[in-house]
Amino acid sequence: MTVAIQFYIPLNEEAFSSLPTSINDYWEWQLTALGISQNWGQYHWVVQTYIHLKASGLNVILTNKLPHEGILITHRDCLKYDFIPTNNLFVVVLLVDRDVPLPYAQLHVTHNPVQKLHLGQPYFYMPPWPQIGLIPRDTKRGEIFTNIVYHGYSENLDEKLRENDFLESIQKLGLSITYSPPAHWHDFSHADVILAIRKLGIQEQYLNKPSLKLYNAWLAGVPAIMGYETSYRAEGKINVNYIEATSTQDVLDALKKLKQNPSLVKELVDAGKKSVELFSTTQTVEKWHDFLAKVIIPRHNAWLHSRSKQMTHRILSRFRTKILWRYPGWF
Repeated sequence: MTVAIQFYIPLNEEAFSSLPTSINDYWEWQLTALGISQNWGQYHWVVQTYIHLKASGLNVILTNKLPHEGILITHRDCLKYDFIPTNNLFVVVLLVDRDVPLPYAQLHVTHNPVQKLHLGQPYFYMPPWPQIGLIPRDTKRGEIFTNIVYHGYSENLDEKLRENDFLESIQKLGLSITYSPPAHWHDFSHADVILAIRKLGIQEQYLNKPSLKLYNAWLAGVPAIMGYETSYRAEGKINVNYIEATSTQDVLDALKKLKQNPSLVKELVDAGKKSVELFSTTQTVEKWHDFLAKVIIPRHNAWLHSRSKQMTHRILSRFRTKILWRYPGWF
């Protein structure tokens, strides 16, 4: 049985017709497209996944209209929380950067291998796509170690690492920090070390965050100082392919050690290059092929032919609708 596999993104016809069809055109399109900066995640995970799978030979569809049947794959933010699919629509939600699943989805995809869903909702881990158009560190910089780079919105870097005391301390080490704007998130050419710490300490685990910043540092050939996050710990190795810092002093100690020891920089970079081979675009495309063939399609077929499916769907719809708005956290 052939089933339609549809990637959904809610856009008007003009915006939808302007979407890139080649991964080579994606980054330039994203930088120049108007009004999408707050929704980059939707495009990054829905459109990129579609493009990669289409280019690999899979018969997948990109649509801006909600289908009534088949398999629907979309980002968590592309559907309203109370969205109820038809009896013949199997919904797969990409739960990227989000921790509240949709109650009516049949399957969720997480980008953190440690993230788990509540109430027994089925989920599957898939690594994120690396940064499109990534420019690695310029090899001509050699052992120069002066530029700390943070790729992300500056307010997402721990405030203590933005205060004057920290800035004065790194200046004494002969270092400076650059907060790279979105248009330059792909450019690592002048980075000597990547700093990515959302919150100092070990209180927050960020179960909904992927290891994308670590992957990109590995690909770029730049050593990385990261915060305490579950995805980094699950997919990286502390003091082997990245350095973990949980205090301002940890960060300063790591920077001083890296600046004084080029061989340590090389060890971290070389280990990162080996580690990232497991998360290459080719590897992730293969994982998606397996995921569709061995998980999504068989589950869709079993669900579609289940004798109790229709009744269960109606019962759940009535039950969940009653408590949806009063207790949204239940689902």
